Amino acid sequence: MATFSGFPDPGSTRSTALDTTSASYIGGSLSSTPNSFQDSISNLDTSDFYKFTISGSSASAVSFLLNGLSDDARLRLYDDSGSSVALQTASSSSDGTIPALLARSLNAGTYYIRVESISGSSTSYNLTLTANVIPTDNGSGNSTATALDIGTLTSSYNAIDYVGNKGVVIDTDDYYKLNITNNGTLNVSLNGLGGNANIELYDQLGSKIASSTLIGISPESIIKSLASGTYYVRVFPGGSGGDTNYHLSFSFTADPVDNAGNTINDARDINPLSSTPSTFSDFVNSADPNDYYRFDLTSDALVDILLTPETANANLQLLDSSGTSIISSTLTSTTPDSIIRSLIAGTYYIRVYPASNSQTTNYNLSVSAQTIGADIAGNARSTAKDIGTLNGSRDFSDFVGTIDTRDVYKFTLSNNSVFNLTLSGLIANADVELLNSSGTVLLSSTNTGNADESINTDLVAGTYYVRIKQITPAETFYNLNLFAGPKTQMLEIVSGSGSPDPKNLTAVGNTLYFTANDGSNGVQLWRSDGTTNTRLTGINPSGFNPANLTAVGSNLFFTANDGTNGTELWMYDGSSVQMVANINTSGNSDPTNLTAVGSKLFFSANDGINGRELWVYDNGTVSLVQDIYVGTNSSNPSNFTAFSGKLYFTATNSTNGIELWSSDGTSATMVADIRSGGFSSSPSKLTVVGNTLYFRANNGSNGAELWKSDGTTGGTSLVKDITPGTSGFGPDNLIAVGNTLFFVTDSNNDFQQELWKSDGTASGTVLVKSNLSAAPNIGLGAFNLAAVGNTLYFTTYDTATGLELWKSDGTDAGTSLVRDIWQGADPNSSIPTSLVNFGGTLYFVASEPENGTEVWSSDGTDAGTQRVSDINPAAGDANPTQLTVVGNKLFFTATNGINGTELWVIG
Repeated sequence: MATFSGFPDPGSTRSTALDTTSASYIGGSLSSTPNSFQDSISNLDTSDFYKFTISGSSASAVSFLLNGLSDDARLRLYDDSGSSVALQTASSSSDGTIPALLARSLNAGTYYIRVESISGSSTSYNLTLTANVIPTDNGSGNSTATALDIGTLTSSYNAIDYVGNKGVVIDTDDYYKLNITNNGTLNVSLNGLGGNANIELYDQLGSKIASSTLIGISPESIIKSLASGTYYVRVFPGGSGGDTNYHLSFSFTADPVDNAGNTINDARDINPLSSTPSTFSDFVNSADPNDYYRFDLTSDALVDILLTPETANANLQLLDSSGTSIISSTLTSTTPDSIIRSLIAGTYYIRVYPASNSQTTNYNLSVSAQTIGADIAGNARSTAKDIGTLNGSRDFSDFVGTIDTRDVYKFTLSNNSVFNLTLSGLIANADVELLNSSGTVLLSSTNTGNADESINTDLVAGTYYVRIKQITPAETFYNLNLFAGPKTQMLEIVSGSGSPDPKNLTAVGNTLYFTANDGSNGVQLWRSDGTTNTRLTGINPSGFNPANLTAVGSNLFFTANDGTNGTELWMYDGSSVQMVANINTSGNSDPTNLTAVGSKLFFSANDGINGRELWVYDNGTVSLVQDIYVGTNSSNPSNFTAFSGKLYFTATNSTNGIELWSSDGTSATMVADIRSGGFSSSPSKLTVVGNTLYFRANNGSNGAELWKSDGTTGGTSLVKDITPGTSGFGPDNLIAVGNTLFFVTDSNNDFQQELWKSDGTASGTVLVKSNLSAAPNIGLGAFNLAAVGNTLYFTTYDTATGLELWKSDGTDAGTSLVRDIWQGADPNSSIPTSLVNFGGTLYFVASEPENGTEVWSSDGTDAGTQRVSDINPAAGDANPTQLTVVGNKLFFTATNGINGTELWVIG
């Protein structure tokens, strides 16, 4: 389209009209290309005349559109003699100003179009002029009897013609006859208009069944679902100004084969259903207004039905065996309709139908049924599932929905406890409540959607109920984890913010012994029964410093300095503290490596004469076991380990270097000279598994590798040369888990530690998990290893989760992440530490952003891995350390942000 503006004001008479035919404008006669002129009228310029011509040997359909108005205006058409041919007014309305459209059929010649102000109105305007040669009549008659027969319509048909009721060419109606041999959808489109024209659809009897009568030159359209038969389409001018050429298009889409019956009696059988959706495609329209599907449930199930219409609105309904509606979904437009419903065993029907009988749409129907198992929990406290005494973690899975609106569980706590509840695995909304024995709701969790629910609180001993509730209309399976563990409490040593800094936590029977500084007496020996702390010594406040606490039977041995005799061996027998022996009368003997073997206590000490050698306490007597490195030189005994009633350790002498030794308390014997010739094999990491002592050693040929011994020279041998060559880190973090040894080593010298296991044979010494590029075989490998039963727990790094808690049963498949506590990749790492077996459950310390560093427990499952303490809720990190099991209590040190680092207990 060409647009003209800024031209001299068109004259107010025909003689002064703007000549559109000049080269400055159209440059000739009007054509099918629209040309627009932009100007204005007012009370001072009430008329604008435009001169134009129409050429050709036949009449043309001419269109004049006046728009862009802000006030009333009028179009008037004149012939060359000045006679008024037509008039069209554009009038203001509450919705704006309605454009004026003037359309006429005109013969070739010169004409004038006038834009007029009405009653002094002022407005700018756009005047668009178009002319199209009227085509030869295509034979479409003015009635159904003379309609143009286009025959059987199978796909599409197009026609070009003219209708008009004004001007030089009058043709008030064009009729088209068509046949349809199948049910389907007819699409009639009328466009290419220069004036107003409309369309109507008639059946074989001449009854109108649809029409499209938009104003102006807007395209008209009819989309109608039809049964097979004969139909007529009428094209006619829309009131005055309806002289126009047109493009008429027909298209027809046959309906697909109807696979679903129209009543429940002939419903399509879609049995059997499963948890995997079955899909069906079909259509509905006025000729096929109902599609029915039948399914049968042999047990209670959660049925999921999804209807996705393609082109128009269709609705969904679920019916029972008698055809009574259970529930419907009637969303608008092509928005999918969904029904999720729990149903008891029986026969049911699905109905798909159009939102109105005039709508036609193909659709896809998806149906699945997930079996709902037998209900394990009753709906009331009187029928609750009684799980007995809750101690540790318990898991349950069930369902709540229309057929089972609530589940109730009953449990008993025998002690004051920390209680944690997690409701997970939800596919829709469900809430959970904690009730006391009388049914009063104590706490609830009411998150929206399918978000997990949780309750965490402290509970006194007693009986409680957990109630899981359906939130109508939700239907959902769920996983319920209940955990109860001993309550956490502080055993304050120093009041206020001072830190006694408890250390050396050691169990002797059911009593904890430790060292602490109360601020007045220096570091002294203390004990605790989990309720009361008692200071046992007040010796040498400036430097008594008890250390190396070790239990031998019911006695506690330790090292300390009384300020007179130096650092020597001491003992507490339950009633009094006394120095056992002043081994070095001229200084400090500095006993170390205190190790109990039966009723004996072995340790290393320096008497000032023989160097640092092996000593023993046996039945009240302290004695040098043997001067292994004869003279004042030290054999430096270390790596003390009790095995088969003897002490095994490493020591050096002038002949053999550092090798493996043993002692029964009367003498010491070298077990094996693994690296002969005075070189050291440097055994370390001594670990007992059943009847075998494992350790790391270097024989000079294989590098640092895994060795074993039964305590004899002949029974001491290399288990397996894992790492090629003589370098490498060698086995580390050795630990017994049942009858299996676990350890880490670098088998290929790539500086990545891997998790291994061994049964003592070369063939049975293997990688636990085969992938060397993934956890737990990357970075530091497994560390902080701990055994609970036959399960190994450890900390390791994974690229997806950072440093988190893992477990292993010794198999590839059984080695996995327990839980990503601090969710996300590194640096989001919880870094579990201080792993201990407390009553058959793993307890450990871990960090996460919401609660900082606290004590956690785990039963080896994601849901059963839960935070146990919230010691420092305000400041964040409680920094628990030194987790120590004493009978049925777990002691550790931590800070609540107010009292400094104190002694705490769980149990």
